[in-house]
Amino acid sequence: MRLLVTDTTWNIAGLAHAMGKEGFYITEAGSGAEVLEFASSAEQNAILIDPDLPDMDAGELTAKLRATYPRMVIVVVSRRVDDKLRAGFMTRGADEVIEWPCKPIEIAARLRAYVRRACGFSHPVLESGPLSVDVDARAVVWGDMPIHLTRLEYELVEMLMLRAGGMVSRDQIMLQLYAWQDEPDPKIIDVYICRIRAKLAAIGAPEDVLVTSFGQGVRIPALTALRKERAA
Repeated sequence: MRLLVTDTTWNIAGLAHAMGKEGFYITEAGSGAEVLEFASSAEQNAILIDPDLPDMDAGELTAKLRATYPRMVIVVVSRRVDDKLRAGFMTRGADEVIEWPCKPIEIAARLRAYVRRACGFSHPVLESGPLSVDVDARAVVWGDMPIHLTRLEYELVEMLMLRAGGMVSRDQIMLQLYAWQDEPDPKIIDVYICRIRAKLAAIGAPEDVLVTSFGQGVRIPALTALRKERAA
């Protein structure tokens, strides 16, 4: 999952580092303007906001993000949280207000739960036929057989599963995996797809678990689609 963090104070910088260790892809923004820019130029699963922004009111930023991205997960992290602050941010669209410091593993678990629910999943295990992805454990299983994926291979599968059968463009995938970094040749997506298919085939899964459409993108069929394709 990709996490955008307002890295404006030392304590939030430490939190960003901790979230990276929890498996999130971190993008750091130094101001509210950068948050809006990054949110518009690449897909983010969640945003952590420090109220101490140098250029705008954090409540105003929260309201703008919520109005533009209704399914975006927005969490405010502050060293001082009271009922008034919590109510103010949640009224303007925040999903949660967390008092820092707290255990990074708890914040990571909350973020993943909010992202799942925003995508329509209440359970930590995403399923499409025999394929399941445990987003908390970052584990992929076909039936009862674990599939050992690299970090980027896992990120691709998780991204597709969170779309619940929808098509994801290659540009979206590139932004998810390599946003604001030195991007490799876009054909690397084909390499990942071939590797994932090979690992699935090695345990008896069919090739069409990953469906590619020229000029459109990649998808993992929804459960009903998998059943129909097998019946056919």
